[in-house]
Amino acid sequence: MPRKSEQKSKEYTIKDVAELAGVSTATVGRVLGGYGSASHEATQAVREAANKLHYIPNGIAQSMKKKTTKSVGLIVANICNPYFSSIARIVESVLVKKGYNIIICNTDEDGDREISYLKMLYEKRIDGLMIASALKESERKDSQFNMTYKESIPTIIIDREISNLKFPTVASDNFRGAYEATSHLIKLGHKRIGIIGSTISTFFRRVEGYRQAMLDHSLPFDTNLVFNKSYKNVKPGDVSEGIYATKNLLKYREYRPTAIFALNNLLTTGVLIAVNDLGLKIPDDVAVIGWDDFDLASLLNPPITVVKQSTYNIATIAISRLLQQIENPNTILNEEKKVILSTELVIRGSCGSNVTY
Repeated sequence: MPRKSEQKSKEYTIKDVAELAGVSTATVGRVLGGYGSASHEATQAVREAANKLHYIPNGIAQSMKKKTTKSVGLIVANICNPYFSSIARIVESVLVKKGYNIIICNTDEDGDREISYLKMLYEKRIDGLMIASALKESERKDSQFNMTYKESIPTIIIDREISNLKFPTVASDNFRGAYEATSHLIKLGHKRIGIIGSTISTFFRRVEGYRQAMLDHSLPFDTNLVFNKSYKNVKPGDVSEGIYATKNLLKYREYRPTAIFALNNLLTTGVLIAVNDLGLKIPDDVAVIGWDDFDLASLLNPPITVVKQSTYNIATIAISRLLQQIENPNTILNEEKKVILSTELVIRGSCGSNVTY
């Protein structure tokens, strides 16, 4: 009776393929690796031998010879956020058509995990990188962070602006979008407007836009109405943070804001849950504006007013610029290194009409 080890299928090597095809290992490498040339007869013999032996070429060895892995890394801050999942789908679709593989990494807004993913992707010899960084400003100033990024790898920053890295950036006009949303609420009569964000870098520009709108309309910038801190056991920018912050903002009737501006769609969901839990009604008791449009926003009662980002444009512009860098490494991009796209205020029913408080 054969031993168990003998029952295992043999893992064939390039030498086995060469022997069966009657050619050299170099010829097998040229045929299966896609570099160099071989005669029609040799090519056919190698492919038949490889199929017969179920031989799979060593991808790492091939990439070292060809100096490309045809792979791109995409690091997103929260894959549960429809904004990032949409970007991932669009980018993947483009890359597949171009013959590239994609490695998607989710940091959950964790800077340490981001650094770990960067190291892993570089070890895999990716051809390019697209990233929405989860690192805080203080972490970005750290020398270890600067050493982690490789300027030799084509890289595009999406969604978040990173001041101390010399990579092209594609993002929304966070300041202007927040300014317009806040101004809309003020024009409706709201003077106490709560804003829910987090320690996420993108939110800082949105809070700045909110602050400027308040000041331009001669209203005070009340830090008690701004929730953009870290909270224990609460994931930054997630539904749970939206619930926690909203319940705190609406806890005391005499200090309540008459409107809440949530800085991403997960936070908006948290706001809606919290308002419902508290037995309040939108927009009668509190008006709501969200950042990012989402599928149910127009179907809810009332439908939610949102600041809509050009998700498709962000994704397609970013991947186009990245592929341009990968496929033409000696070409300097003529466009601006930083592409900032306009947002759109989509007015629905969650803010009501003119109010008096």
